[in-house]
Formats: sequence, C-alpha cells, structure tokens
Amino acid sequence: MDRFNRADKTLCVLFICFLVILALRTLYPQYIIFELLLFCSEASLVGGIADWFAVTALFKKPLGFPFHTAILPRRRDAFINSCVRMLQTEFLSKRKIYRRICNADLLSWGLNWVKNPDNKKYILNEVMQFLVKKITEIDTAKVAQKNSEKIAQIILKESMGELSHNLMGVLLKSENSQLAVDKGINFLKGYFSGREGKARIDAFLENYQKQYESGLGGLMLSLALATNTLDPDELSLIIHERILDLLDDVSDKDGELYANLINLYEEALMNIRDDENWVDSLNTLRDSFVEMGIVEKILQNSLRNFCEYLLANNNRENKLYQTIEQILSEEIDRCIEKLNTNNEFKSKINRFVLDVVHRSALKGEDVILELARKFLEGLTDKQLNELVYDKVETDMIWIRLNGSIVGGIIGFFAFWLLQLVNN
Repeated sequence: MDRFNRADKTLCVLFICFLVILALRTLYPQYIIFELLLFCSEASLVGGIADWFAVTALFKKPLGFPFHTAILPRRRDAFINSCVRMLQTEFLSKRKIYRRICNADLLSWGLNWVKNPDNKKYILNEVMQFLVKKITEIDTAKVAQKNSEKIAQIILKESMGELSHNLMGVLLKSENSQLAVDKGINFLKGYFSGREGKARIDAFLENYQKQYESGLGGLMLSLALATNTLDPDELSLIIHERILDLLDDVSDKDGELYANLINLYEEALMNIRDDENWVDSLNTLRDSFVEMGIVEKILQNSLRNFCEYLLANNNRENKLYQTIEQILSEEIDRCIEKLNTNNEFKSKINRFVLDVVHRSALKGEDVILELARKFLEGLTDKQLNELVYDKVETDMIWIRLNGSIVGGIIGFFAFWLLQLVNN
C-alpha cells in the first residue's frame, strides 16, 4: 500500500504536465490549445487527487485529515466479526463438511490430481523453484568452512598404503590393463598420424640439428647435408612410416609386442605398488593437502561450480536442472504406482484422513474460528490494511486512474461548453 505504484506515477506525470502547460499558457496566451490542455490537465489532476484521497481514506488518514478517514482501522472489530461469521457459515459448517467427505476417496482423488500432466508439471516446477531458491541462498564459503574440517579428518584417517594397493589392484586387472594400453596406443596414433604427426617429427629433427650446429658434430652434420648423405625430409618420412608401422604392430592384440607392452605396464605398476617411497610420498602429499587448506578450497569451488551450473542459462537448456527434474518425476511416478497397487495402504490412509476430517468438523470448529479471530485481532492496523489492500490493489489503482481519466474528459467537454456559453 505504501509502494509507489502506477497511479502515483500517473499523478506525478499529470502534475508535471500541468506545470509545463501552465508555463506555455503564460508564455503564449493567444493559443487556445494551451488553454484547453491546461483546463483538461487541471481537471484530470483534481480528479486523480480526489480519488487518491478517497482510496487512502479507506486505510489511513491522508495528509493527517481526521474526519471520516482510516475507515478500516476504525471499524476493524466489525470487519473481524464479519470475516469470522463468513468463515463459520460458509466454510466450517459441520453439515456441509460431513456431506462432502462422507464417501470421498481422498487418496485416489489426490493421486489422480497428481497424475494430471499439468498438475505434475506444476508440482515439479514448484519443487525445482524451491530447490533453486535454497541453492541461491547457500553461502558456499561458510558451508565449505564448516565441513572441510570433517572431510580433512576423514582424509587423514585413510591409509594411503592400503588405498594405493587397492587402486593398483584395480588398474592391474587384465581388462583395465588392456584398456590403459589401448588408450595409450590410440593416443600415439593420433599424435603421429597425418600431416600434423609428420610436422612434429620434422620439428624434432630440426631441434636435434640445432644441438650440433657447433663443434665437430656440426662439421660432420654439415658435410652429410652438403653431400646429400643425410636428407632430413627423407629421414623424417622414414621415421614417420616406421613409427606408424610399429604402432600398427603393437595394436595387434594377438601379437608379441602387445603382450610385452601389457607385461611392461603391469610390471611398472607393481614396482610402484611395492615401493615404500611411493607410499611415503602419498602420505606427505595427503598431509600437505590438508595443512594447506586445499580441502576447503576444493569443496568451496565444487559447491560454487555446482550452484552456478544449476542456475546458469535457461532451465530448459540446463542438463543438470533437467536431470534433477527427471529424477523427481520418476520418483513421483513410482510412488503413485506403489500407492495405486497397494489397496490396503490406500484404505488405511483414507480411513485416517476421513477420521481426522470428521474430528475436525465435530470438535475443531470453535478452535479454528478462535484461531482466525485471534489472528485477525493480532494484526496491527498496518498489517490489516495490507491484508485487505493486497487483495484489491489492482482495483484501487484503476479507481485512481479512472478518476484522472474521467476528470480529463469532463474537463475537455466543460471547456468547450464554457467556450460556447461565453461566445
């Protein structure tokens, strides 16, 4: 009610227009158009102010005017009694409630309501908006600081030797060993294949030549290049072809090279696993990881990235948002299916709900009415005004706007009527 709304803005604009037109009318009194506009703006301004006074007088004293103003606060007792009486006769009539719920299957009604695509979409949207709202309120730094110490203690309790042993055990499984070797071979093939691979070999040979530009090695290299004994392009091509051929041979899973590469990979992992220095290094790394506060930084960055990703872009284009929404949708469907197939459970819920409603209808009417009365009586005049005004705000604004509009129209016709009478 105290907000600066559309009607207030309109009234301010009318006042400014009135001042501008008044100035123009003073400067150019010979133009009848300015006299007409001044008449209309004055009438519109008066109408707007009058309706502002009328609307404001319903809730408080406009400009401190004491006579027949602040109507709702002065008659709050009558207003509260009317509200309680309407609640008692229209909503909490025992006969009406009993008649409606006597044969009702409330659970089936609720499940059918939820199964409706529009209602289900509404529920999902409300839940997701609630989650998004709560996520926006998360202080990631505070959460990270609060939980990092617990995570750090868990990390410090972990045996790095056992963790390393288990990790190596997983990596040493035959399928994982083959997968790692295959990925390495495929990476090398991609690295050396095509023109880019040839260019990398050329760059390597060029750098190698630069290392021997001086001294005896440089002299011998210059002689080899001068006599065409050594052709860098041909050498690069040969090396390129040999590397690709070697990678093709290694790719043969039935070949000896592939088996030797697997054995070499597994032997390297076993040497690392059995190396005490490796475990000591892991323990040192773990302790440094905790002491330097990296746990808190990682946790904070992870939470922040999660929140930013969930809130980024349009919800319909956010995969994380869609995934969470899909999970909730599937869980709702699963619950509905289980409730529909469990008749015994449905019957128990219906009996419970009906019993609660019956008890409320028989014994809770006076309590609810008293709570409603206490609630309304506990409101301050300002809160009561806002409670009523929020329900009719749009209508009140339009009443004020209509006052300005009608005032301007009346001013327009009154001006011409006066002109006719004067003439």
